[in-house]
Amino acid sequence: MKSIFSNTSSKRQKTIAAAVLSLQLLVFGSCSTGSTGITVSEGDFETIVIVGTNDIHGALSPLRMKTREADNTPAVEYESGGAVTLASYVRKLRNEFGNNLVWLDGGDEFQGSIESNAAEGAPLVMFFNSTGLNAAAIGNHEFDYGPVNNAPHPQSEDRLGALKARTVEADYPYVSANIVEAKTGKRAPLPNTFPSVMFNVGRLKVGVIGLTTLETPHTTFPENIKTLLFQELEKSAIREAQTLRKSGAHVVLLAAHVGLNCEIGRASPSQSLRKPTDPLGFCGQNDELVQFLKKVPAGTIDAVVSGHSHQVIHHWVEGVPVVQGGSSARYINLIYLTYDLKNGRVAGDRTRIEGPVPVCPLVFENQGDCNGDRPAPKNGRGALVKTRFHGETLSQDDATLQLLKPVFEKSAQIRSQRITQAARPLEHDRRRESDLGNLISDAMRDFSGSDAALMNSGGIRAPIDQGAVLFENVFRTLPFDNTLTVVTVTGKELKNILRAAQSGGRGFHGVSGLKLRLIPLDKEAPSNDLNGNRKIEPWEVNRLLDVQLANGAPVLDEKSYTLAVPDFLALGGDDMKWPMGQVPRSRMKMHDRLVRDIVVDYLKTKTPSPAGWNSVEFPLVDAKSPRFVFGKVATGRAKKKGKKRRR
Repeated sequence: MKSIFSNTSSKRQKTIAAAVLSLQLLVFGSCSTGSTGITVSEGDFETIVIVGTNDIHGALSPLRMKTREADNTPAVEYESGGAVTLASYVRKLRNEFGNNLVWLDGGDEFQGSIESNAAEGAPLVMFFNSTGLNAAAIGNHEFDYGPVNNAPHPQSEDRLGALKARTVEADYPYVSANIVEAKTGKRAPLPNTFPSVMFNVGRLKVGVIGLTTLETPHTTFPENIKTLLFQELEKSAIREAQTLRKSGAHVVLLAAHVGLNCEIGRASPSQSLRKPTDPLGFCGQNDELVQFLKKVPAGTIDAVVSGHSHQVIHHWVEGVPVVQGGSSARYINLIYLTYDLKNGRVAGDRTRIEGPVPVCPLVFENQGDCNGDRPAPKNGRGALVKTRFHGETLSQDDATLQLLKPVFEKSAQIRSQRITQAARPLEHDRRRESDLGNLISDAMRDFSGSDAALMNSGGIRAPIDQGAVLFENVFRTLPFDNTLTVVTVTGKELKNILRAAQSGGRGFHGVSGLKLRLIPLDKEAPSNDLNGNRKIEPWEVNRLLDVQLANGAPVLDEKSYTLAVPDFLALGGDDMKWPMGQVPRSRMKMHDRLVRDIVVDYLKTKTPSPAGWNSVEFPLVDAKSPRFVFGKVATGRAKKKGKKRRR
């Protein structure tokens, strides 16, 4: 596959592209038929095979997991994902489909693992270079590292430094059509990053557009992106698609770090190839990617590799095939997109989606996958055996193993440190009070000696299994390098902060030292325009009915309180820009300690029971003394004398 970089704002780039076109011969795909029965070149029909990955979050090592079993059946340890295994799938597909294969990533590559964070994403770029990624979207968490080495820095330090270092190292282009400089409106100053690119894939010219979610200003450190502007998705994509079509693109693909949520549908889970007429699950009509596809004219985008929402997606949305593979490289998806060269159009009836394809070092024999979360078959899961994919037994990719061996060896000792014991699993459900929300906020309050603590729900990324808790388990739960901030607030300011935190737009945030009465997420709640921009945003929904201190004392508007939060929230992340903006910076005390390290120390030293954390005797969510009590909005009707109100 040959590449031609397309940049609508650069005459020089157009000249280079024209020169490449005039000098290079198109590389034709072979007329091979894979084990799926799909022929990539057949007369006037040319099929390209799109491999989609997304939200890898630095997961170079496979995830070590345990099955969830009913009754007293012992749990079985197994692995899922991992770069060495993912490489074996990609190389198998390249051998099978040759020049008709294109691999796109939906963004959020770097942030989230011990191996990746230690080098600010460099090992991921090394892996993608070695394995042959063709293009990647820029995700919101690509901006998390900030300056190179993520160290204290003067104001003049480049807050995009770490990301720039990674894009320079990449042998593949990054794509985002909607990121520009805030002051000038010109393309963002990120090397090797383009609004769109063009590839020769088989007999086709394939354009790829990148998009980055408009949630980015709220879901990374605001300071790191203060020089950037994230423009409207639809206009950016339409502009690039028109330019690509004028440049001869037969097909226009989208690599979008833009989320959606879809139900599974009624198609058989064992079905390998899905077609447009299969029964599809419902997709959220207000989800960002769904709204985008509704607004762009039909025929603008031919297929989408998406990311951001960590969902397993293999659906057609507004007639466009869309895939997403969860997170941490546990799944990939394939789109088989056929173009009719004679009639000059995509043959939509021939489009197929294969997926989700589990990325498994070994599979349970009776399941054919490495998903220990789903119920075991009646005859049991079976032994762990080698994976078969497209008619072949896969073996580990030795080249990738040797490439990453120094990275794995460096992190192994850190990963395996034993921290504590969990008597029961430590769960996290954003829709309610959770074990981990309580634990982490308790740890922050204990360390700081503050009156209260608040932990953003989205910063908690994975549950912790029962049994020995290793450092790698805590890291998976808290992968972001957030430090602690203690904010001195009035009671009124505290209520504003809690109101935004518990709006439900990002679930319910964990609290310590507080008792909250809330309107549940499945009930309507009032809202009003707090920041005066003449529109109601999700964070302005008011689900907070009442707030008290843990001892039952009321929170008084004029009294001062101390609140411990991750610096991400103090700086305005996760919809905290307005409520935290009401608090002078002089009342924010920044600590150097990472929240993750504070939690590790707390787990080591504060174990409440010999059985370990979250025992039956000492549950993290205590039903006898809940921190969240769910109520409903008062109707305003006066109660009749002598009668009790129903609850």
